[in-house]
Amino acid sequence: MTPFRPRAWWVAIVVAATGACLPEGPPPAGVQVVADRQASLGALVPPNGDGLLRALILRPGATTDSANLSVVSLDAANNASPEVPLISDIDPVYGVGCRNYGLPPCSVDSSGAVQVRKIDDGSWAVVNAITGEIKASGTAFSGPTGSVGFPPFNSASGDRSFKANSSTTGTLVDADGHETTIQLGIPVYQFGPPAAGFLGEDFFYVDPQQELVDMPPSDVPQKLATGVTQFSGVETPDGPVLMLSRVISDPKPVTQASVLDPISGMETVLPFDGSDAQLSPDGRWVLDTEGESDGRFTFFDYRTGTEQTVEIDGRGGYPVWLPGTAQAWMTAFSGMDRYAVWIVQPGAPAVSLPGVYMLNVDLGKGSNQPFTDDGQYWFYTTTPLESATQVVQVARTDDPTGPAFVLNPPSTFLDRVVQLPDGRLLTTAYPKQQDRSDVTVVDPRTGEANVLARRGLLVTSGQTRMMGLFHIGEGRGDLTTIDLGTAQATVLAPEFTVTASAEPQGSDALAPGTRIVYQFQARTASPYDGIWVATAP
Repeated sequence: MTPFRPRAWWVAIVVAATGACLPEGPPPAGVQVVADRQASLGALVPPNGDGLLRALILRPGATTDSANLSVVSLDAANNASPEVPLISDIDPVYGVGCRNYGLPPCSVDSSGAVQVRKIDDGSWAVVNAITGEIKASGTAFSGPTGSVGFPPFNSASGDRSFKANSSTTGTLVDADGHETTIQLGIPVYQFGPPAAGFLGEDFFYVDPQQELVDMPPSDVPQKLATGVTQFSGVETPDGPVLMLSRVISDPKPVTQASVLDPISGMETVLPFDGSDAQLSPDGRWVLDTEGESDGRFTFFDYRTGTEQTVEIDGRGGYPVWLPGTAQAWMTAFSGMDRYAVWIVQPGAPAVSLPGVYMLNVDLGKGSNQPFTDDGQYWFYTTTPLESATQVVQVARTDDPTGPAFVLNPPSTFLDRVVQLPDGRLLTTAYPKQQDRSDVTVVDPRTGEANVLARRGLLVTSGQTRMMGLFHIGEGRGDLTTIDLGTAQATVLAPEFTVTASAEPQGSDALAPGTRIVYQFQARTASPYDGIWVATAP
């Protein structure tokens, strides 16, 4: 006879059989706003003053390589609106769906518009997450590598944008949504200087008549020069300065370069063709690098006509301007295994730093550079170039041979460097995989270094706090905030956070009380799966 078993016995059997589907441990911090394992966090929309926080959500599309985009709005109490579909069958790799080892993208502009790429023809569209409006943006057209769609580019504030419709046509969109069709004289995307671009808020382009046109925010075009084939420029505190190229016959076709000051209207012809020249950040000097193979660099002051030549004992160096100065830094070689960093500037002899190789570092703003944004520090290595990894050091630019401090341990890759408001540097370094980075804060003035988190990814850093995913395994980790002063860590969602983003706001990207939207996905199906919102401590 079967022995009697109490009710607790079959309850235990049921729990054991379904335990793999139950959540592990306490729920994540905050409020669940979307309960769906297949929902992915795309991006957060900048605020527009109506008090709502909008989160873009990606869901599987009609095909395995497509996604559907929708938006959920949260009020001040984190009450979620019904999910609103925006556009279907977009490419999840580009635009709002771009991924960086689980980190959120940052492609939504201040108006709530986001650029997405359609999966069927590769064309681009602009979707407004606030109004739901969809506009074509940069249709697919034949380029150097076949049929491609190009994303738009924006003014300094992001309020204006230019979107290519073909290789020689495009649409200029102003902050108020007003659109102007632009005809270009040469392809907008090409090798070398572009045919169109923003300097500050002004849009400059070469039209089919080879006239250089300035389209300011007032939308009243100003013709600046004729016969222009290419141009480049820099934005200075006094306004833009442009370098122009023309093809003239004298008696056979030759290239002539000049510098134009749009404010004064003064244009100065350069004493060289300008094909290997560049403007200094202050807009005063033009550096000609045509003699680079012989170690010769020529500075030309277009305002006074002064010309100065500086020579170095090396070759192969490409100059990089120290921000805000007329100093050009470069790594040059004087033999197969001999290299040095050289510093050249007008009115001074060249300075050599032997055995040093200048390195570009990711400062978290979409481009790599060898200097901090304020120009106070520079990055370099003395590790042999044949080494698989480089130990990166940091030193002051006003004392380049002075004290230097190491930013990453041997046998690791330096991934990113963020300069904090107090002058310290937040660094991430990993031995093999980017999502196994250790986060360290280094004081470049003293060399003091403290490890804040291990084996993960830095997501956001503010004035006093940072946020990241750490102890990552199988693409998920602990969503953690860390006080940059005390190193105190707070885990908001343990173990299974896929991606996270902080609410767009003012100058402090992670102030106390900032709302954090994140995607949670347990190892197996769980009621906790989906999109959550929590608050930074």
